[in-house]
Amino acid sequence: MLENCLLDRSFESLGQDFLAGLHQHHLLRAHWADRLGFCKEVGAPLAFNCIKGNGGPVPKTLAGITRIYPILYKERRSALVEGLMCEYERGGNGVHSQNDTDSEEGAKVFKLLETASEPELLMAEMSLEQLTSFTTYKSKFEAAKQIQMEKSVAKALEEAGLSERDVTPFMRIRLVGLTSLSYEGVHNPKEGIVTIWNPTERQRTELTEGKIYIMKGLVPTVSDSETLYLHARGSSSRWEPLSPKASSSFQPFFNPRKPISLSNFGGIPLSSEFDIAAYIVYVGNVYTDVEQKKQWVFVTDGSTQRSRSGEISNSLLAISFSTPSMDDLPTPHISNSLVGSVVGFCNLIKRAKDAKNNMWVGEATENSVYSINAEAAYSSHLKTSSSHIQTWAKLSSFNSVRSLH
Repeated sequence: MLENCLLDRSFESLGQDFLAGLHQHHLLRAHWADRLGFCKEVGAPLAFNCIKGNGGPVPKTLAGITRIYPILYKERRSALVEGLMCEYERGGNGVHSQNDTDSEEGAKVFKLLETASEPELLMAEMSLEQLTSFTTYKSKFEAAKQIQMEKSVAKALEEAGLSERDVTPFMRIRLVGLTSLSYEGVHNPKEGIVTIWNPTERQRTELTEGKIYIMKGLVPTVSDSETLYLHARGSSSRWEPLSPKASSSFQPFFNPRKPISLSNFGGIPLSSEFDIAAYIVYVGNVYTDVEQKKQWVFVTDGSTQRSRSGEISNSLLAISFSTPSMDDLPTPHISNSLVGSVVGFCNLIKRAKDAKNNMWVGEATENSVYSINAEAAYSSHLKTSSSHIQTWAKLSSFNSVRSLH
């Protein structure tokens, strides 16, 4: 009777109060003769491919772990600082430089250039005195702006009760949906990334790449991306490893980490992750670009390449590092003292090749890690290639390696 009643009416006609109490992920199939009522136990795991961004909490699901990323830390006051930074970028917020004659002249030139459609042409027509006044005023203006911004940030943090740092650890895990061995259709598993806030010690140490887990307590977020994003609390989520026997009933899903050589770097798809051991050739200076601190690091692994002119040279990889400029992270990201060392890099992203300079390009994200210790657990798969590169560096003549700098 209830089934017929519901089928004869549209879901919209049932009312918003009724619909608000329903979560798509909590609706389970039942046999027609089953007794009506709420389920006391969570049923079979919801297929990972069936999870919807707006479907509500997921009682239970099943997926394989393909990557586990390093522990990161989120500071509560970051959002407040970012908001104030944006506010200051939009305008001077009452910042004034000193009221001397030079500053008044510089302020006029500064405002003129700010509103000009082609400031470069105006600057080309200015006298040396005008340019000097402008440069002096601009440096004083930026210094005053920085001081006032720091005072405002400190005051806002104190008023919000965030004068002391409140840092929350979190970890990200990449998952993939599973396909049964008996399934004869197209194998197109969905990928997802789970962020675990305040992960437990067991989750930090026992979760393993390549294993299948039954997960409870995940909550998806609405996203237009093909990748499913979910979050969970360490204490309230459960990660139970599936037995080897049960795991064998699914198609293989895991590609173990392996070192990439620059000689076959072209075979890696753009925007995909890769791990590499490399000899650091040159470490660039840190610079600021649109509210970000950036740094370029140039590496090689001894692989060679042939240019269009037929000249043979060592393959180079340029790695870009960046962080928000308001971060209190130490700079530079990579110390110049590492030049001449062999370093293992994990979770880098491949970017488009620099065709002009015939150079491969990679990007380090907050999920990327690097280590000079080949014995480190996270980069142990790079141990053999690190040893080969160290041997290459020693056997190569001093001038051959030095010429790369």
